[in-house]
Amino acid sequence: MTAASSAAIDSLIVNPAVLSAEADQLVAQGLALHKAGQALQAETYYRAALNKYPHHGDATHMLAVVTSQKGQQAEAEALAREAVGINPEHTAYQNTLGRVLLLQGRMEEGLAVLQKALDLAPQNPEAHFNVAEAMFAQGQYREAERAYRRALQFKATHAAAAFGLGRALWMQGDQPGALPWFQLADFLQPADPTIRNQLGVAYMVLGHREEALQAFQWLVQHYPNSPEVHANLGVLYGHVERDKAYMEYKRAIELNPHLPTALDGFMEIARQLCAWDDFLATITQRIQEDVRARIAAGQPASLRSFTALYLPFNAAELLAIGRSESAQLAQDVGPALHRIPREDQPERLRIAYLSSDARNHPVAHLLQGMFAMHDRSRFEIFFYSTGVDDGSPQRRAIQQGAEHFIEARGMPSVDLAQRIADDGIHILIDLMGHTADSRMSVLARRPAPIQIHYLGFPGSTGADFVDYIIADPVIMPPERKEERSEAVIYLPVYQINSHRSLPTGPEYRRADFGVPDDAFLFYCFNNNYKIDPDTFACWMRILHAVPQGRLCLLATAPQVMANLRSVAQGHGIDPDRLLFAGYLDQAANIARQRLMDLFLDTPHYNAGATAADVLWAGVPLLTVRGHSYITRVGESLLRHLGLEQNLLAPDLAAYEAMAIALAQDPERLAHLRAQVAAAVPTATLFDTAAQVRRLEESLLTVWQRYREGQSPADIPLQSAQPW
Repeated sequence: MTAASSAAIDSLIVNPAVLSAEADQLVAQGLALHKAGQALQAETYYRAALNKYPHHGDATHMLAVVTSQKGQQAEAEALAREAVGINPEHTAYQNTLGRVLLLQGRMEEGLAVLQKALDLAPQNPEAHFNVAEAMFAQGQYREAERAYRRALQFKATHAAAAFGLGRALWMQGDQPGALPWFQLADFLQPADPTIRNQLGVAYMVLGHREEALQAFQWLVQHYPNSPEVHANLGVLYGHVERDKAYMEYKRAIELNPHLPTALDGFMEIARQLCAWDDFLATITQRIQEDVRARIAAGQPASLRSFTALYLPFNAAELLAIGRSESAQLAQDVGPALHRIPREDQPERLRIAYLSSDARNHPVAHLLQGMFAMHDRSRFEIFFYSTGVDDGSPQRRAIQQGAEHFIEARGMPSVDLAQRIADDGIHILIDLMGHTADSRMSVLARRPAPIQIHYLGFPGSTGADFVDYIIADPVIMPPERKEERSEAVIYLPVYQINSHRSLPTGPEYRRADFGVPDDAFLFYCFNNNYKIDPDTFACWMRILHAVPQGRLCLLATAPQVMANLRSVAQGHGIDPDRLLFAGYLDQAANIARQRLMDLFLDTPHYNAGATAADVLWAGVPLLTVRGHSYITRVGESLLRHLGLEQNLLAPDLAAYEAMAIALAQDPERLAHLRAQVAAAVPTATLFDTAAQVRRLEESLLTVWQRYREGQSPADIPLQSAQPW
């Protein structure tokens, strides 16, 4: 072979180093596009690089990243494994493989690979971040928090890690602590809609309304078809601008007909506005179907327990929804915080009450006098207040009645739980349950050995971390244990009232309110959301049958009044036969009720504190026998007073007939009023001191059971043992 022909052959052989260099250039071009958010364009360069040099590690790795971003995780895994095979000591390759495994739900495998990445480079922020994401996905929020912090330690500008840290703190109940991390993430990545939306939620929850509005308005401008943003705007407008909230929720549902937060929020606002149309009927049915399907599939119910109360769920379904909500609150809360030994027998039991309703609120109306009546020789009373100080007489009474009144508004749940544990509380009584501003997440951390729910939420909490519920044999029949998760502390009647300490109200006449003396006044001062279309239609039929009848409702919002007048007219009733009462202080409100003839309860969501006011005013209360706690409250009070025979209807048809009959029989109604007037003064229902003594005896019993290592069990009326 000649030298010339040899040179020609050599010219056909490409130096591998040259091919690798060309592939490097293609990868670099792809990376530039990738960083600019053009992943699909970058993919072309990565594939071109591999055509040049099939075993190029970086090209294989980056192609795995793009493939994963496209959602093709199985293919991405194969590419990532190929990259690791090319260079097993490359931490980035191991990191990507670990993340792809996590995205496929293979947590154990993914974490093992990520640990290899960290072994190779302990300061790899992406590996720490991916570990954090895996921990968060498994509900291990404290572990996730630590890993996010490690990622940020090595890369302070890691927006996703800052956002993740905020979420981890949020899920642990530290909303104030989460906010700065959401702000940092938004600063680092200002165009990210997920981050901006969560920042808006944080602002909203923490009371920064204007900042939240700005965040959501920016999102609506840039992402007008995001159902989540419209739902969050609905939450923000909430009780302040209900018309706007209604429209935002409706828009969210139009965009996503099965978005749980939108369905839940719309149901609440529509019921508050009494906006009863075909759309509400459709949403009511959809919520029931969606929730039942999720429960049957073992998924979270994704509906607030409080919203479920005014939907046609049965007692078993209400319990399942409560269990679901409580389980979410109890994720990764860690071991119980209390450190009180079972054998502890202090001179005084430390009893704590937890509520945000130490204010002008129905719960405070009922309980304001009880705290001062506790036996200080046997009990040390704490009250942890997580709500506003409204300067009301109710708040002052509670502050003065409790031995220790702790202002805990704004305190993160984890800190409040630790405070309760540090105070050595033996028995913690939650007065809120699954209601607005609830602190059930405090109870989830078990700051006290015995935890009890009472009054605020009318039903079982479904919580494994709540041992007892205070009730009576009517609202929670002893034989129906399947309706509750707690053991029951039974009182003769579930309510503890403070009416005997109320000041005397004014002496009103009907003329003071422009009402004729010859009118028969039916009324219902329940919250508007407790009224449903079927009940209102029943009321309209009653008015048809009682020409002199008027119906007085508690309402001040113009839209509510307009809606109710319109529905009345649709039933053929002159809208002027509806009377609307404004809000008065409790004593004046009771005095006003003495002008009324008959209280019409809402059968699907009974009056509670309102019912006690009705009876204290001496007015007969008509209700229907129910199927769950919230539908048995009226029956509980009537049976306790011996009034059930004439005022407890078996069904809505009988309720309607009884209301009409009473309106047409003045003598019978007068006899009933006399019965109410005779029963109220001596009833245990209004004997605060007697009820407190019974409660104290039961608290001593449950503590003794705890000391003896016994599990919570129902405490019957006569089973309390002395200290």
